[in-house]
Amino acid sequence: MNCLVDGNIPPSSGLSSSSALVCCAGLVTLTVLGMNLSKVELAEICTKSERYIGTEGGGMDQSISFLAEEGTAKLIEFSPLRATDVKLPSGAVFVIAHSCVEMNKAATSHFNIRVMECRLAAKLLAKSKSLPWDKVLRLEEVQARLRVSLEEMLLITEDALHPEPYSPEEVCSCLGISLQELRTQILSPNTQDET
Repeated sequence: MNCLVDGNIPPSSGLSSSSALVCCAGLVTLTVLGMNLSKVELAEICTKSERYIGTEGGGMDQSISFLAEEGTAKLIEFSPLRATDVKLPSGAVFVIAHSCVEMNKAATSHFNIRVMECRLAAKLLAKSKSLPWDKVLRLEEVQARLRVSLEEMLLITEDALHPEPYSPEEVCSCLGISLQELRTQILSPNTQDET
């Protein structure tokens, strides 16, 4: 399959162009192969596919790309992926603008740091509650395993974690792992040197 892609969206502009390209590639590939997937399945596959370039996105861009409907705002929720119509006030206006600041998500750690911070928080919370922390990636997984409400989860989090940033050494001490294990088994490649 040979493809030519052209466009005029400024590169690394934060306008979801990489997600749009991945979604387009997914649709083209399905068409060429004569396959069909639901919009939800396609959104999930495209979300996973974009992670191969090193971004740890959550899937919002890909999901709305496939689940959007003209004239309707959507609330996107995950686990399972679903979209609910949202009524906006009449006369609501959205401005989509380019900030003129480039951010190459695949080459820098900025985009992935918050994802890694949440992953580490989930593992630290799981460990503090004697859950299998090495099997946990997301905070919602800890909440589900504890079978608690969001309000209860917030109290548990405030009790178990301190508000000051954790150093890599402190994370390692809490989890009982080496710095090398933290870098190679938990952190993404472009966040391994962040402190």
